[in-house]
Parts: sequence; C-alpha cells; structure tokens
Amino acid sequence: MRQNTPQAGDHHRRHVFIWKLLLLPMRLLLRIRFNHTAQPADVKGPFLFVCNHCTDWDPMLAGSSFSQQIYFVTSEHILRVRLAGALIRWLQDPIPRQKGGSAADTVMTMLRRLKKGYNVGLFPEGNRSWDGTTGEFLPSIGKLARSSGASLVTYRLEGGYFSNPRWAGASLRRGRMTGHVVRVYRPEELRAMTPDQINAHIREDLWEDAYARQRQEPVPFRGRKLAEHLERLLFLCPRCGGIHTLHSRDDTVTCAQCGLTFRYLPTGFLAGEGLPWDTIRDGNLWQKEQIARLCAQAEDGPIFTDTDMETREVHFSQDTVFLARGDMRLYRDRLELPGVTIPLASLTGIALQGPQDIYFGAGNRSYLVRSDAVRCTVKYLTACSCLNGGAHYGV
Repeated sequence: MRQNTPQAGDHHRRHVFIWKLLLLPMRLLLRIRFNHTAQPADVKGPFLFVCNHCTDWDPMLAGSSFSQQIYFVTSEHILRVRLAGALIRWLQDPIPRQKGGSAADTVMTMLRRLKKGYNVGLFPEGNRSWDGTTGEFLPSIGKLARSSGASLVTYRLEGGYFSNPRWAGASLRRGRMTGHVVRVYRPEELRAMTPDQINAHIREDLWEDAYARQRQEPVPFRGRKLAEHLERLLFLCPRCGGIHTLHSRDDTVTCAQCGLTFRYLPTGFLAGEGLPWDTIRDGNLWQKEQIARLCAQAEDGPIFTDTDMETREVHFSQDTVFLARGDMRLYRDRLELPGVTIPLASLTGIALQGPQDIYFGAGNRSYLVRSDAVRCTVKYLTACSCLNGGAHYGV
C-alpha cells in the first residue's frame, strides 16, 4: 500500500509554517490543561526523535519543546476518520503505522523523510504505558537510528501517566508535567555503536517509573471520577481471585464477589484494607503473574471469554469491514474471534488502541476487535505473550 510521502508538489513548507504558527498557542493550552512545562530544545535537524509514551497528547506535549517541525509516526486508525484524517494529513502529514501489523513500509517512509533533511518522531513503545513504567520496544529501533544518517534525540515526559491514565480513557487530571531532552547523539556517535548499544541508551534515557517519582515527590492530580474504568486494566480481585468481579465508581473500586473495596487517591496510589499493594504498577505485575499461571494450568477449555464483541477487518489507512459480532475466546492453541479463528502460531502482532480496542495481525491480515461495554482486553496481549512468546506484541 502506497504511503503518503512528500514527493512532487512537496507540502513541507506548509507543514513548517503551521508548526511555527501553532507552537505558542499549543504551549499555552498545555500549560493551562496539564500544568505542563516543556524545556526548550535547541537541536538542529535532521534528527530522529524518540520519547516515552504516556498520554494521547504526547506528540503535542513533546513537540512543544521544538521550534523545528517534526513528522510524527501515528496509528493509521486516526487517518481513517474521514474529515479529521484529511485535516491531519493537510496540517502535518504524519507517517501511518498499522497496529499489530508489519512496520516495513513505515520504516521506509521514515528513512525517506530523514534523507530529505526532515525531522521524524516516534514513540518506540508503540503503546501508552498501562502502569506508569516505560515499556519494551522493537529491537529494530537501534538499527534504524544507526542507518538513518541523522542525529538521535532522546526525550522524556514526566508526570504524564497520572495526567491521563490509559485505562481511564478520555479522563484528564491536572497535576504537574514536564518534558525535556535527555541526550542528543550525533551521527558519528551512532555509527560507532552497535544497534544493541543504541537500544540500551534509548532504554535508559526513556525509562520512567511514575510511582517511584511520586514516592519521592508526591504531586496531587485533580480530576473527577478518578477510579472509573480501572477494571480495563485490573480485572482480577487480589483477595478472592474473582475474574471480572471488580467494578469502579467515582474514586472507588469494589469486588462484587468478596466485597473488597479500595480507593484511587489523587496521588495515584491505592488505599484499602486488605489490599496487598498500593500502586497500579504492582497490581499489574501481580496480575501478569496470575495470567501466566492461568495459561500454564489451562487444559481444553477457554482461558478467557468476552461476550458481545465485534470483529472488523482492517484495510490499511482505509475503512474497516465488519465481519461478525459474538463471543471472543482464547485457548492454549488458538484465538476465536467473532467471524474468524486464528491459530496462535499464526499471530504476527497484537496491539491495543486506546483503553480497550485490540488489533490482531495474522500474516497479511489485520483484525480489530472492539466492544461498547467496558472491558479488559489487555489480558489477551499478556496471555498470548505467555503462550506464544516468540512474537513481538504490543506495538
């Protein structure tokens, strides 16, 4: 599929003009909305920009440090929204990336723009953090940085996780956010390193543990309904082991099976009698261990089942095609989606968009599974990583 790249009739000058025009208003908006401070970055391009991924606003939050325009890699689903997608292309022409699919075309587009002397930005994790810690990323990033011939700029956002928790959807909280360049690696430095060494530097520069930072210097993040939809991530009760028994309302989560109750505090910590941990980070680590145990103990029956799910086949940067609605089930050897069954050995990618829409890649096909009801779908990514650990999931 042909990607939208600057060719004849190049619109790069328009993109640069719009970037400069909107830079100051955007900084003001982010300051008002998030109490965000972006440290100005005097970096000359072309450069490859990498940043940890915390919020839906990250391209604007990170980009507000730079007077030079950056072409960001973005999920192609954004460009499928007809009028909004066309407007975004006209304003900045981002580089599309299909979640759960091959990144080969995306990488080639990035290289072409870097070779033209343009700046390119991406979030290597491919997905926003679920628990406040920086995630893993594909090892090909180091090779891309080394072969691009451009500088590598590492950038870290701090405070973003509590401002816009992924499981909370569009809910925003105001506390304190900062963003700054960690380091600039010149092309000659990159050529003197192996891709693995470059990846190690990126991992170190982008590492963020939101809860460790909060313990050192607590900052309240004010908002409404602070705990609502936390069951999109934490779906197992830590006291009785109930599956899908946790339900949230306002700032409180309750287990419908055993009555365990805990609160989500403005600092992001959890508080409740009998709760074995006080952070979502530790709760998520515990839950991953339980999912691995469920996978190891599974026999012929389904490990997880979710009802009233909708499957659509994704056509890159175009429309999706409805396939079926029904139950979604994960077994030790296969994934049954409404309308299609995928052997786990055939899975080439899994990724989530937003808090619960989930993409599955199988060969040259990609499927989107979604539901209007609040669901925990990230458990499928975790379980498939246990059952078929050879594949790279999550980007």
